[in-house]
Amino acid sequence: MEADLARYYRIELADFWRGRLSLRRLAVLLRYLPSESAAATALGGDGWTLSHYLMADMVHATTGQPHPADPRVRRAEEEKKARLEQARERAERRRSMLMDQDGS
Repeated sequence: MEADLARYYRIELADFWRGRLSLRRLAVLLRYLPSESAAATALGGDGWTLSHYLMADMVHATTGQPHPADPRVRRAEEEKKARLEQARERAERRRSMLMDQDGS
């Protein structure tokens, strides 16, 4: 956060403690940090700007393959893996229940 304030706004976080930066202004500056800022990335952002996404979409449009670094692709793959794992767990529970019923 301190590095982002210095990088994007040329403001020292110490200005808050010195009384030169109000809590409201600090909150507004932090709220609207760019998506590639360290604070946004630390809070779960992917660090990509609109330009990054547009360039990745152009790669996809011209090659037919998604850009390998596109966070949307990684998220979709992670979600797919999670759904497959859940389906495997459900199938295993069903098999276990069936085996318990057959053995009873």
